[in-house]
Amino acid sequence: MKPIEINSVVKSVTFLTAQPDGTYQTERLTETGPRKKQAKALRPLERVVRKLVKSELAAAKVYLERHDRSNQRKSNGWLKDLGKNLGKAVKSAKDSAKQPKLTIVR
Repeated sequence: MKPIEINSVVKSVTFLTAQPDGTYQTERLTETGPRKKQAKALRPLERVVRKLVKSELAAAKVYLERHDRSNQRKSNGWLKDLGKNLGKAVKSAKDSAKQPKLTIVR
């Protein structure tokens, strides 16, 4: 049998082979990555921490961009616009931390 190249989207392939008695034998091929070594009880906590860190990263990026822009526009601009820049950064962190709306496809 020739090797089969599969797109990365495909998670598994099931082969059906006909038996002489009329039944089918199945063989499932999956390609799995390294197993994540973590207790199942800690998964929800990890998701929360990961989401928090991602939102903080988004806030830091927004603040840094606005800080640099304020500093170029005005003398001591970073200090004059500190409140406004922090407010916009916090807003972006809140927006990035929101849960996306789930759509159920049947």
